[in-house]
Amino acid sequence: MLYLYSRPDETGNYGNPMGQPFPDCIKLPDELLADYLTYNGFTILTIDGDTVTAVEPNTEAWDAWKATIPPEPDPLETAKAERIAQSKADLETYLAEHPLQWTDGEYYSITAEKQNQLTSKIMAATMAQTLSADYILTWNSTGEVCKEWTLQDLSALAFAIDARVTKLVGYQQAQEVAMRNVETLDELNAIEVDYDAVS
Repeated sequence: MLYLYSRPDETGNYGNPMGQPFPDCIKLPDELLADYLTYNGFTILTIDGDTVTAVEPNTEAWDAWKATIPPEPDPLETAKAERIAQSKADLETYLAEHPLQWTDGEYYSITAEKQNQLTSKIMAATMAQTLSADYILTWNSTGEVCKEWTLQDLSALAFAIDARVTKLVGYQQAQEVAMRNVETLDELNAIEVDYDAVS
């Protein structure tokens, strides 16, 4: 024998059955427990004295309660989002750890931050040239101090960096699309992301 509150709460739920009697409780016979639990306590009870004699679903309260429960996340969609986010983070790390070797034998950073700085430098030099203003254009290789560059040479470096980054980003985007289109976790796990393979 289990015990319930004698009246439902404001949602129409009688609560979890308890093993011991308590004040203002009613008895729920064992043979009615399955019917009660099927609707998680959202029921209409027939009570004789202090004992439940019949259990019917309170479908209105049951449906209202179910509507408040957020759906379980789809494991595949969750895994896809995690893999895609990881591929983007890995790309940022790869860009930071793999500078571009230029024709002068030096290595130059290809991160988004450095690309933005390089673009600003080239724009400033171009404006200065247009206005016939004095401007010393400088840029640095990885871990070194800035040195003077010609606009033509630095623009060539910027184009080379852009080409390299565009290939890497294009590869990441292609792998991301492939990840979004899979239909099983096995297919998702089979997709490799290897930035070293991008030539």
